[in-house]
Amino acid sequence: MRYFMTDDSEYIETLDCFKEELIEDDLEEMKLFETERDIGGPMWCISKEDFVEKGVDCGGFCKHYSPCNGKSGRCRDLKNGYVLTGKKFLLTKEGLKEIINEKFNEAKTGR
Repeated sequence: MRYFMTDDSEYIETLDCFKEELIEDDLEEMKLFETERDIGGPMWCISKEDFVEKGVDCGGFCKHYSPCNGKSGRCRDLKNGYVLTGKKFLLTKEGLKEIINEKFNEAKTGR
């Protein structure tokens, strides 16, 4: 699962990254926003650090273009876009808890 740190963030991280940040920065808690893949939506280009709309052919103008199949098509640098699921979580040193109506419930993280 991946999370945003704010509800309008463009940068997404795994739960492990946020756990490390919590410890390194000696924070008590972090609010996180759950995401899911945006199938069919814009994709994130790691070279440009920006979104690319579906159907845009990067091969004609991007110096970093490197097709996955070695010939043509989708570039290796394009990664999935993500959207909010509407679920909010509070990460503490004790674990991850889902925020429901400002109450906390234990969340299953699969870890």
